[in-house]
Amino acid sequence: MDKRELIKKAFDGNAFVSTGAYATVVNPKIWDTKLRAYEEKNIIFTEHAFTVDFRGPGRDYTVTVDEAPTAAADVAETAAVAIQPITNRQVTFTPTERGTAMQVSRKELVRAFFSVMENMTKKLGYALAMKKDALGVTAAQSGATTKLVANGVASSDIASSDILTLSDFTKANRVIKNYYYSTSKCFICPSQEEQIQNITQIQKANEFGTRDAIDKGLVGRLFGVEIYVTHSIPVSGNKAKAIFMGLSQTGEAAVGYAIKRDPMIEQDYEPLYRMFTLVAHEEYDWKVLHPKALVTVETYAA
Repeated sequence: MDKRELIKKAFDGNAFVSTGAYATVVNPKIWDTKLRAYEEKNIIFTEHAFTVDFRGPGRDYTVTVDEAPTAAADVAETAAVAIQPITNRQVTFTPTERGTAMQVSRKELVRAFFSVMENMTKKLGYALAMKKDALGVTAAQSGATTKLVANGVASSDIASSDILTLSDFTKANRVIKNYYYSTSKCFICPSQEEQIQNITQIQKANEFGTRDAIDKGLVGRLFGVEIYVTHSIPVSGNKAKAIFMGLSQTGEAAVGYAIKRDPMIEQDYEPLYRMFTLVAHEEYDWKVLHPKALVTVETYAA
């Protein structure tokens, strides 16, 4: 008898095999019960703002910034010395409430293989942080006194060759210092990070810092300016605006973030619908305190 025929005869039609109707009932599909984390944006701009504590009473908060006097003038022996005024300017923060929420049914809570409430709490906090950072970047970009474009072209004419170069750093540094501020930090998007990786003068973070520095977005340093990469810099129409930010002589950052109410997450349960709701909210405002200490450089971005 042929071996193949012998093997065929060895299997009876009633054999309990994995593809049989009764076998598929008892052969379960196994799910990995670990929920894989989603990839988070690098959100770091808020950490570098000047923080204003406005947690007390009040509907708005006004910061007064003094203005420098003009230089003294020559005075003739018989002439009166000219009187010059004392001037200043004010910046008013008007906090706005921002929030988001998620819901889950009680029925789902006892069926999911992961902690739904814990997962929602994390996502709500992340959602608040994304909104806050984006608003801070928008305030800085729109409030900057000096707005440059790579290679000096018009914004509408930006091409793939119009990228961040060494001259953009030196120019932004010069502009900020001409207004008596000290250039401190630069914020770029990942596409602009690729552009500056070919600048040999940049001292990379892994050469002067630790892994902790890299995790917080610090990718390099050039002429004393720390370079941070963040996903909060928007890319639109293959364009992005890098932000160069200076410090005042007293150490104030150019952009201010006023906290009226810290982030909080509150829980509500509706028994009629057996539904849990988590609501995350906070109250704050962004304002530019020193517009001359901000320079944007618009470049090509993929």
